[in-house]
Amino acid sequence: MFTTVAHHRAAAPTLAISAASFAVFSMFWTSLTYLLTAPPFSFSVSQIGLLGLAGLAGALAARRAGALHDRGWSVPATGLALTLLGLSLAAAWAGSDSVVALVVVVIALDIAAQSILVLGQTRLFALPGSARSRLNTAFVVSNFLGGALGSATAGPLWSAGGWTAIMTASLAITLVGLAVWTLTRHRLAHTTAAPGHPTDAPAEAPTPAR
Repeated sequence: MFTTVAHHRAAAPTLAISAASFAVFSMFWTSLTYLLTAPPFSFSVSQIGLLGLAGLAGALAARRAGALHDRGWSVPATGLALTLLGLSLAAAWAGSDSVVALVVVVIALDIAAQSILVLGQTRLFALPGSARSRLNTAFVVSNFLGGALGSATAGPLWSAGGWTAIMTASLAITLVGLAVWTLTRHRLAHTTAAPGHPTDAPAEAPTPAR
């Protein structure tokens, strides 16, 4: 699996960006429970669950992200989604005492995070060769690790500095994702194997001599 990722120039940065996005996504949703159960909200579990329906709207809106890849806009769309993710976190920080603001943030953040994941997976499946299952395995594993890290650190961060610490860490991770995108956006557009590595696609059969 590691060798397969190394074969394709777009694979490693795609995995890094997706993992960073899912880490932020998991950290946000885990810590949102802490925020909404505390004053001034003091929401019940059922009320918090209803707020999660707003996230469903964002996930449904992000379903069209794959079409952007088909039109050749995968790389710029990923950059815009990362930017939207950062802006959503900034709005969550500023509007942490408003339910209306948080609903808007949940929708925007889910659109951004889900779009990054859809674009990343679509980009990996667009790479040539027969190793797409290994690339998808790498994608799922890296996202799991990112999400686990985000969820695991939400509690200690909340205890250390509350919502401010959560937003600071989330914005920092998002900026790392943006930095990776900025430095590797030309690599992200490549759908060929890295120099010196053969693709996994079978070679074309030679034409029989007559």
